Amino acid sequence: MEKVGPDVVRAGTRCLTLTLSAFAFAVLTLPMPMSAWANDAVKSTDVSEAAAGFALGISDDGEISGREYTQARADDEDGATFTTIDFPGAVYTIANDINSRGDIVGRYDMPNGSVHGYILSDGQLTTIDVPDSIFTAAVGINSRGVISGLYRSPDQKTHGYFLSEGQFTTIDCPGATFTRTNGINDRGDATGLCVIEGVGHGYVLRNGSFTMVDFPGAISPSTQWPGGGTQTNGINSRGTVVGGYIGAGDTIRGYIRQHGNLARMDFPGAILTWPHRINTRGDVVGPYDSPDGVRHGFLFSRGQFTTIDLPGAIATFPVGISRRGDVVGNYTTADGRTHGYLQSRGHEDDDDQGSEEDQGDNDDDQNGHQDNND
Repeated sequence: MEKVGPDVVRAGTRCLTLTLSAFAFAVLTLPMPMSAWANDAVKSTDVSEAAAGFALGISDDGEISGREYTQARADDEDGATFTTIDFPGAVYTIANDINSRGDIVGRYDMPNGSVHGYILSDGQLTTIDVPDSIFTAAVGINSRGVISGLYRSPDQKTHGYFLSEGQFTTIDCPGATFTRTNGINDRGDATGLCVIEGVGHGYVLRNGSFTMVDFPGAISPSTQWPGGGTQTNGINSRGTVVGGYIGAGDTIRGYIRQHGNLARMDFPGAILTWPHRINTRGDVVGPYDSPDGVRHGFLFSRGQFTTIDLPGAIATFPVGISRRGDVVGNYTTADGRTHGYLQSRGHEDDDDQGSEEDQGDNDDDQNGHQDNND
């Protein structure tokens, strides 16, 4: 793979006065040819096809019901392609989200230990660094091009941020000592994690107002993420939220939130399940750990779990999914290197035009390196 040297030109910054802090930035865009090859299928090699029952369905009245879902292997997909994403010169690259236009955001680490965010758009990589930060990661992107993420300031505090039209806006939960911003939908609603008095809480940020999301019985503290407790990861434009909480044994369990109601979402037989993103169709992706401790990816779509194991990987960690079903994430090879990836799927019903905002009313109410995958 031809690589382009990672020479990045930083522009001077200017400070703006907003309700939240904001900055302007500029970097030099670097074209990056990526290696891509056709992959006839992403196949599971060790997942049984037995059905498993668990609580997932949530009615409009808030009733949570146990339902039967099928666990299956991924089928062959015509036209599916798998693309590795490695930032030039980086020792670690992950892809965190993809929007309906195919723009991808993520994080890369350089040999000197510096950590940066990036956006990959139209085949070009652009570095994202919050001015004066010592760490930046890009975590979410919506179809309007608004990016969400986290950064660390020189005083070692972690903050969330939005990046829109070249302006950074800092996101801090009131009273929090730690805030990160994860997913963002086309309405501008965002999810994340904040730590208040040592306890981790998920949140939904809508129109400048924070709603805390706490799964009953979530355990804090934890070694999995700061504060333990609950974290919200993805939100679609219908307001449905997915995320993780800390369960018994300091392990991550999954959940889904609709209409303000919470229900567990666990891959059958897994010892860890962590839903990361949900698109407007209701497709969910994330990682799960099988009983032997191996990390796999999953896709939950139309009532069925499908395992995702990338070719040559010893661990697979899908993180983002677009409305049309393209998936991004990261995978680890036997040499210990972590790479970002894009799996583009063939689509007969590709109606992915415009943003997700017009795909339905927001039906949520107004109340209410593993495991930090930045």
